[in-house]
Order: sequence, then structure tokens, then C-alpha cells
Amino acid sequence: MSKTKVLFIINPISGTGKQKIVEKLLEKHLNTQYIEYDITYTERAKHAIEIAKKAKDKYDIITAVGGDGSVNEVGSQLIGSNTTLAIIPVGSGNGLARHLKIPLTIKNAIETINNLKKTTIDVVKINDGYFLGTAGSGFDARIGWLFSQAKKRGFWTYFKITVKEYFNYNEGIYDITIDGKKFNTKALLITFANSNQYGNNAYISPNSKLDDGLIRIIILKKFPLLYSLNFAYKLFNKKINTFRYINELKGKNITIIPPEKELHIDGEPVLTENEINLSIQPLSLKIITP
Repeated sequence: MSKTKVLFIINPISGTGKQKIVEKLLEKHLNTQYIEYDITYTERAKHAIEIAKKAKDKYDIITAVGGDGSVNEVGSQLIGSNTTLAIIPVGSGNGLARHLKIPLTIKNAIETINNLKKTTIDVVKINDGYFLGTAGSGFDARIGWLFSQAKKRGFWTYFKITVKEYFNYNEGIYDITIDGKKFNTKALLITFANSNQYGNNAYISPNSKLDDGLIRIIILKKFPLLYSLNFAYKLFNKKINTFRYINELKGKNITIIPPEKELHIDGEPVLTENEINLSIQPLSLKIITP
């Protein structure tokens, strides 16, 4: 019986610094009776895309060792292929891993890979790219841009930037088409959700499922500061859909003309065109899960 071939792509500068001990833990905990493996490190931005694209026909599983950005880079190259994505989550948010209940400790994430249990999930095409978890326009995209430039990573840095920027940011007008139905709305932000959270258990779309063939559109209006604790409570307790300034919609094909070009895709800041086009790609990515 041939062994399962696994490639580990490690982002050496990912959020938490835990990736530095991955090699030793793989030697100790990976079941090499059934698995043979190689390790490679990314050397620059978007390098994981190049590595995964070249490697996908040579390996059964390609593992992203990093945060949601690394997972996106690797996973986007495996869509529609027979190669399976695995995740060792060492980022600052780990939204997709948390949704899938992939362990956040490296040892337990490796043991999840040992089990070789896989499922198939939806992904979302967004203009010329893809997202696996969430994307968004507006306030959270602005925060993403500022966070990417911060010297420190992690939840508290993100929190401080969010509070500071909230007072300076105004709602914009969005022209939206969902499965042929057109309307416009003012919003602080619009999140497009395939998974249920941004990361760090911030459940922006608690109703989202990874295999339901739908994109959730979460529209958040700007709210008075006195509601901020209520917002935070509901965000972290899977109750955000009951917040009075939230509107949740869903669809398969969506076009949005945003007021600004800033966008985040799985937490990574990008600049968009004048239009954001989204379409669900049902059950198109294989992934290792507990």
C-alpha cells in the first residue's frame, strides 16, 4: 500500500510565531507509517500560491501552515482538483480552521492530518480570485489595511485600530445585485461570508455553512457608541444576526459597486475594481477535518 504524500508549506512570518516549532512536532507526531512528507517555506508574499500550483499534481495533501491568508493562497490553487487542503493554524485569526473545528494546537492539528478524514466545501469566486472564509468592503476592509501595516499582530492590536478608526469612518452607499434583484443601501460595512466567522471566534455570520451553496451578505449600519458592548457581545456569542443594525441576505451570484476600492479577502487587504462580482463554487475544495 502506497503512502499518502503530504507537502507542508510553512509561512515563517505568520501571526503567532508558533510555526517555528512545526518541523520538530512533525518529526514527533506525524504518522510516517502511512504518510510521507516534505516541508517548504515561503520566501515572499504570494509565494505559497506558486508552490501549491506547482505541487498539486505531485501530492495527495498540501498543508498550509499559517493564518487565513496562507490558507487562501494554498487552497485557491486546489479548487476543483483531486488534491486535498490541510491546515495547521498558526495565524492571528484562524477563521476557517475555527469554523471547521480544526485544533489550534500544532500537535492536535497534526493528529487531525494523521486521520486523513476529508470533507468537501464550497468556495466563493470574487472577481479574479477566491475566498474560503470571508471577504468584505467598507469599515472592516479599512481596518484590514491598517492592521496589515501595524508593527504588532494579534487581537488587541486589531481591537485598538477598530476603536480608533470607528470615530473617523462614515457610511458609504452600495449598489447591490443579488441573483438579479437590484437595490442600494448605506452601510458601515458589508461582509461576504462562506464560513461563520472572521477569526478569533468573532461570528459575523453564525448561520453560514460551508456546504449549503450560498453566500451570506451581512450589511452593518453605523450604530451609536452606546450599542458597542451589545454589538461585541452578540458578535462573540453567535447572536449578531439579532443586532438591530444588521441585515442578513443570501444568494449565489452577487454584484456590488462599493463606495471605496479597499477590500479584504480572507483577512488580506487588496484593492478592487469598480465592481465586486461574487459567485458560489459549490463543493469544489477537499479539506482535512477532525
